[in-house]
Formats: sequence, C-alpha cells, structure tokens
Amino acid sequence: MPVPHLPDVPRPEYPRPQFAREAWLNLNGEWQFETDRSDTGLERGLLERELADRILVPFCPESELSGIGETDFLEAVWYRRTVTVPAGWAGSRVLLHFGAVDHDTTVWADGREVARHRGGFTPFTADLGDVAVPGEELTIVVRARDSRHGVQARGKQATWYANSHCHYTRTTGIWQTVWLEPVPRAVALKRPRITPDLASGSFHLELPLTANAPGHRVRATLRDGHGDITTAEARADLDLCPRLVLPLPDDRLRVWSPADPHLYDLSLDVLDPDGTVVDTARSYAGLRSVAVHGKRLVLNGEPVFQRLVLDQGYYPDGLMTAPSDAALVRDIELGLRAGFNGARLHQKVFE
Repeated sequence: MPVPHLPDVPRPEYPRPQFAREAWLNLNGEWQFETDRSDTGLERGLLERELADRILVPFCPESELSGIGETDFLEAVWYRRTVTVPAGWAGSRVLLHFGAVDHDTTVWADGREVARHRGGFTPFTADLGDVAVPGEELTIVVRARDSRHGVQARGKQATWYANSHCHYTRTTGIWQTVWLEPVPRAVALKRPRITPDLASGSFHLELPLTANAPGHRVRATLRDGHGDITTAEARADLDLCPRLVLPLPDDRLRVWSPADPHLYDLSLDVLDPDGTVVDTARSYAGLRSVAVHGKRLVLNGEPVFQRLVLDQGYYPDGLMTAPSDAALVRDIELGLRAGFNGARLHQKVFE
C-alpha cells in the first residue's frame, strides 16, 4: 500500500515541550517495515537484512496514515532506518528517544542492542554511547512485540479480532515521535520537576543530572513577556538533583487560571568552572495551587465545578496518534465551544 501524501516529516514539532533542546533530529517519516506474525524474525535474519515494506512513522501499522492499514493481530513488527548523525554533534553523547512503542521493544544500533523496554504508553531512551559517530551513517532497527496473550496495559485496544463495544482498533509498534538528541558527555540535564508554590509566590525546581561534575553549577532563569524576572544557581558537584527556588516579586506575579492561562518561560543551564554554558534546555510553568476539599476541587483557593468531556483520544486515520498538532488543538477547542471546562482522559497515557 502506498504511503499517503503527508509532509516528509509528519508531526514535526518538538515532542517534549517542557524540556526542549535546540539541537535535535526528528526521525519521523518513512522507515522500512515488515510484519513478523510468528515472532521468528530474529531467527530469519530480519536484524541484518532490508525489510520488505515501507511505513510512515509515527503512525502505527493498523492505521490508514501509516500506509499499512493492517488491523489483524500483529505478534511482532520490525522497523529499519539509516540516518546520518549530524557532524556538528562531535564530542557529544547521542540519545535516541522514543515517545511510545507498543509493547515490548528491542532496539539495535549498527547491530548492537542498545535498549529493551516494556510498556506501550511510556517514553524511553537509548544511550547510543560510542555506536553513533557524528558525520557517519547509523542504522537503527526496532522490533516491537505485541502478543494478544499475557498481561499488559492495553487501554481500550480490542482483544477480539474486531472492534466491539468501547474497544477500538489495536496499536502495535511505534506510535509517537522518534528523535535523536546530543547531550554533553561529562554532565547533562535530565527532565526537571517544577513545583509551583502559590502561597509563597515562587517555583521550586529539582534539576536531576546525569553525573556530578567538579566545579560545575546549575542555573535557572524565570522570565515573562517583559524579560528576565529572577535567577538562581546551585552547585552541581554535591547532589545528583540540585534544588533551586525562584521567587516572584509582587509586580510580576501572575496566577494561572482557565480564565487567564499565563505561563512563565524557564531556561535551565549547566555551567562549567569557567562559567561557560555546556548544556541548556527550555521549559515553562504556571503558578497555581490545586487542592481537594471533601468532594470539591479547589483551584487557587476557589472551588471549581468540573464540566468534563470524556476524551477517548482516538482518530479515524491515526488511531492513538493525532494526525497533526492542529488536531490536538481542535479537540480542546471543540470541548470549550460545547461548554466544557476540562477533559477526562482515561485508560491510556495520551500524547
């Protein structure tokens, strides 16, 4: 089946907006693909040879947008793609990220196993170590097993052949963005934890690191549309998770609410002993408080009556994968226009 006409790189937006780096390479697009109905592909040499079909990642093979459209049970599927690692990444460690692959995944890079992950809804990362050489080609092979037997988180994927009741077409293999990203070898940022503290008018940050680095420091800067607000620093050689507090002055304090969904921008940096930034990432945060009093949801000290639409998060052409970023936005806009002020998302981890 021919791959449908879509942009060369579907879902081109950076997939992790609350922890974003400037340098990255989106690996969505056309991959080699082959179905492995008896899960014998490793014995039959699928790791070493070219695959028979083509698929459009990140759409699963059961979906129309993938170009495959096979809705029968798929015991295992294989993917293969060769990419050139950007030469400008010399001196960095290269990470291979997967937004989600259903369900039991093994990843090889140039024939070497670099990751094994179970769980169809959660992201995982393969550290490519010395396998990825900037300026040279790298062949990535992915095997995803998705047996109809055994216990696993399935969400609302049908366990019978056909859709029935509130169970929908299954998703096998890659169904969220795949991308490469360079990080410093010595010490790099990991995903931060940002906790708003409305009572004190501040943000509390935890900045986990890949390693302790003598003489290095971490820095966080909070800003809004008028520019920088406050900056905090901490040593990066005493704790694998330095903690920072970013207080807001009264004249720059703005509370997040559905009526005024104000977000502050954050920049996160690692500095070497000379003060040079060796790793940096962008993030954002809203200042608000959430509590439960009895059966009432209390937002910023005020009770909120929840009018929630049930968002199943399935698309006719992409199944669990939205065909575009705009499709995700449209769902929210339709809910608001219908009079809802929130959505109930259940049974699976959404994009």
